[in-house]
Amino acid sequence: MDMIPELYSIIADTHKTMNRNFDVPLEYITPDSELTELGLDDRSSEVMLMNIESRLKVTLPVDGDYTPRTVGDVITMIKSSK
Repeated sequence: MDMIPELYSIIADTHKTMNRNFDVPLEYITPDSELTELGLDDRSSEVMLMNIESRLKVTLPVDGDYTPRTVGDVITMIKSSK
């Protein structure tokens, strides 16, 4: 798969998941957006990651000591799982 369409697909799926499951307006979601500023606490972030895994059929490299801080961190996790 070509990298640009794949990256676009990852970003679009991340946005859709955050918007649908957590009512985050799409215009607020940028790679630099802090998850906490979007209203996601640690538990919500965990649920979001599980939803993304299910939606994209991937296993994210989640480390108990690491929690993604930004939308860009989540996108990086998704890219590294492919």
